[in-house]
Amino acid sequence: MIKKQRVWGVRVITQVNVFAAMLLLSSCDTASRGTVIPFFGAYFPSWIACSLIGIFGAVILRLLFIKAGIDELLPLRVIVYLFTAIAIGLGSSLLLFGR
Repeated sequence: MIKKQRVWGVRVITQVNVFAAMLLLSSCDTASRGTVIPFFGAYFPSWIACSLIGIFGAVILRLLFIKAGIDELLPLRVIVYLFTAIAIGLGSSLLLFGR
């Protein structure tokens, strides 16, 4: 009788795992691929463009901060500029691609 309970318990766990996998994988579809940008005949993911926009935006903002004298007052410059690049990249993703 103990073996039957263990076997039944394993079956229940397996059914729960299959159900969870079905729920998690239900949005995987080949028609809903990520946005791509055609560039000289090749297709690049949009996140690469947004990352580059964020990096260049953070560099330009740093140059403006240096001119204004704000750069010297920042306590953790690397972290500030890293999060600035991330914010600009995510903002450009929302504005350009709506995602």
